[in-house]
Amino acid sequence: MLKILFIDPDITSSKFLAFTFGKLDYKTGSTDSGTEGLVAAYRDQPEIIIIDPVITDIPIEELMDKLRRDKRTAHSKIIALSSITEPGELQNAIDLNFDRFLSKGPDILEVLKQAILELVDDGQDSTEELGKRVSGFVYSEDNIPSMPHNCKTIVLASAKGGTGTSTVCANMASMFAKLKPKANIVILDLVLPIGSIAPIVGSKDNLNIVEASLMSAAEITPGFFGNKLPFIENWGFKLLAGATSPKEANNCDISRIPIIIESLKNEFDYLFIDIGKSLSRISIPVITHSDQVIMILGLDQATVTLTKTVLDFLRGEGQNRQIVYPLINRAVGLEGLPKREVDEIIGYEITGNLPYIRGEFSLANNSNLPIHKKFPDNIVPIALREISQKILQRLEEIR
Repeated sequence: MLKILFIDPDITSSKFLAFTFGKLDYKTGSTDSGTEGLVAAYRDQPEIIIIDPVITDIPIEELMDKLRRDKRTAHSKIIALSSITEPGELQNAIDLNFDRFLSKGPDILEVLKQAILELVDDGQDSTEELGKRVSGFVYSEDNIPSMPHNCKTIVLASAKGGTGTSTVCANMASMFAKLKPKANIVILDLVLPIGSIAPIVGSKDNLNIVEASLMSAAEITPGFFGNKLPFIENWGFKLLAGATSPKEANNCDISRIPIIIESLKNEFDYLFIDIGKSLSRISIPVITHSDQVIMILGLDQATVTLTKTVLDFLRGEGQNRQIVYPLINRAVGLEGLPKREVDEIIGYEITGNLPYIRGEFSLANNSNLPIHKKFPDNIVPIALREISQKILQRLEEIR
C-alpha cells in the first residue's frame, strides 16, 4: 500500500488531507512540525511526502537536505503544497528540489490526486530520459525508431486551474482547421486524471490515452491512429481523448506516452497537446520539445505570479523563450492587473488576448460547437483567428 506523509503547520489541514487520502486506500500519516515529520519519514519511509514550506521549527532547506540525503527517504517523491504567495518565497521553495510544487486552492484535492498519480506512475524515469524519448531517440525497449516528420506540435498549458486551457485548445485547433482546410490536425488530451476535451467536442469514442497506452508499441503506429481516431466533424480535427475517470487514469502506462506522441507526429500535420495545469516530469519534456507553448493565464494576482514562476522554471530547463506565447483568456471577467504590469511581472510582452464574453464559451461548449460556429459574429472568434494566424506564422518561421 502506498504511504503518504503530510507535514503542515496547519494541523487541521494535514489531518483533513490524511483522512481524505486514507479513504482512497493510501496509508497516511500527518504531523504539524518539520522535526516530527523527519522522524516519521525515517520511520515509515513513505513513497510520497507532502510539505508546506512555511514550517518554522526547522529551516525548510535543512529538512529537504536531510530527506534527500538519507537512504531511508532518498527514494521518496516530495511535493510542496504551499500557502506561500510572495513571488520571492515561491521561487525559493521551487529551488529546493521538490518533485512538484503546488499551491493551495479550492481544487487542491483533485490537483494533488493528479500529482500523486503522475509521480507514482513516473517510476524512475528522469526528465532527461523521458525527454530523449519524446524528442526522437530510438525506443530501445521496443526497438522502434522515430521517423522524420513535418508535424508541428503546439502545447497548451497553464499555471493555475480555471483559465480555460482545454476550451482554448479545442477552439484553437478548430480555427487551425478553418485556416488550413487541407491540414491533418489532431488533439492529444494529456490532462490527468480526467480528460476534458471529449466532453467539449461531444466525442464518445472508446479509444483514449489510457487504452492506447496499454497497447503494445507495435500496435500504436502512425497508421493505427490515422485510421482509428474519430474525426470530429463540427470541429475539423481528430482526437485522442483523455482518461474518463481517476480510476481509469490510474491504469495508464506512462512509459507509452512518448511512443504515442511520436506516432501522432508521424501521422498528422499539427499536433495539439492539452496538458492543463500539470507541470511534471512527464509534461516538462513534452513542453520543452514542442514547437509552440501557448501559456494561458488570467489577470488575477495569483495566476500571474504562478505563471511567472512556471516560465522562470521552464527557462531554467532550457526552454527557448521564442516559442512561448503567453495568451490572456479573460475567463472570469474584466477584473485583474493591468496588462502592462503583467508583462513586466512575467517578462514577456503579451500580444494574445481573448476578450471577456460572459457565458458564450460555456454555451458553445454545451452545444459541442466551436465558438466560431456557435457565435460567428462575436468578437472572440475574430480575436482567436488573429491569434491563430500569428501562431501559424511563427510555426512557418520555424519550418
